[in-house]
Amino acid sequence: MTTVRVRLEKLLEERIDRGDTDKSIRSPQRATARGSRCMVAVPMANDEEIIRCVAEVREKGFAEFVLIGNRAAIKRSADTCGVSIDGAHFLPTDEEATACNLAAHLAAEGEVDILMKGRVQTAGFIRAVLDQGNRLLDEGQLISHVAVLDIPAYHKLLLVTDAAINVEPNLEQKLTIISNAVRTARSIGVRRPKVACIAPSEKTSPHIQSTVDAAEIRRLFAAGRLRDRIGDVEIDGPFGLDVAISYEAALIKEIESPVAGDADILLMPNLDSGNALYKSLTHFADAHVAGIVAGAHVPIVLTSRSDSERNKYCAVLLGLAGAGVCQSDHT
Repeated sequence: MTTVRVRLEKLLEERIDRGDTDKSIRSPQRATARGSRCMVAVPMANDEEIIRCVAEVREKGFAEFVLIGNRAAIKRSADTCGVSIDGAHFLPTDEEATACNLAAHLAAEGEVDILMKGRVQTAGFIRAVLDQGNRLLDEGQLISHVAVLDIPAYHKLLLVTDAAINVEPNLEQKLTIISNAVRTARSIGVRRPKVACIAPSEKTSPHIQSTVDAAEIRRLFAAGRLRDRIGDVEIDGPFGLDVAISYEAALIKEIESPVAGDADILLMPNLDSGNALYKSLTHFADAHVAGIVAGAHVPIVLTSRSDSERNKYCAVLLGLAGAGVCQSDHT
């Protein structure tokens, strides 16, 4: 089975070979001044794991970086790791909030194509992204976390959303979360994603909101009312997790659906379930994972402190894959 790392590296190498790595760049001035390679901004980049990730991405020629923070501290991190960051761009500041706002401003101005969380608090980083003054979100747009998992027991890559951002999304928010995940799936080559709306039961119950929302999403999809918003997909539910990922479970429960047993995307009911599934798969099922925050004008790499270096590296690759996929891409 192709791992998430191999899939993403191959995709980016093919883009470089075709010479289309500049399709994500929104600033012609930046393209002229620094070349067409994607740029990644990292606020407070003085972190050894992040620096190793930066060095590997640069070594493979996938992207360049703007490292924001105390230059001496960032250089010390690189020296400790035994890696070179010569040629990277630096913006000096000792203030965490300033670093986050500088990164967001660079993205808003089209100077960078991706944001990556450095050694900063998640709340402050996201606050800078959401700040309307930084113009990274259209009015009414919702950001959401999308994880791409390579699970040894599953027959293909699986996307799980939302495991980090939205606590109790309502029906309208769930539709946006699906849209964000579908764009992410397309960025890694899944042209017609199959979306399973997860709930405790396949039967709709007025006492279980996840089943009510899933049934309404299914109805809207069947009526053709989601195509302009989400594009060419398959959506079904409510499905228990077993039905979404197991042909055998679907057969036993006599559920016939192109999504059953073959889901590409799992829409989780809320943050509790999404976060628990994400961590269960990474810790118990030896899943390799790449996660980003989608829905803003640029992809956002938001890794956990407990994520491995491998997963941080894959998250950057996922962000690079998504940098060229605009919000209106419904093909």
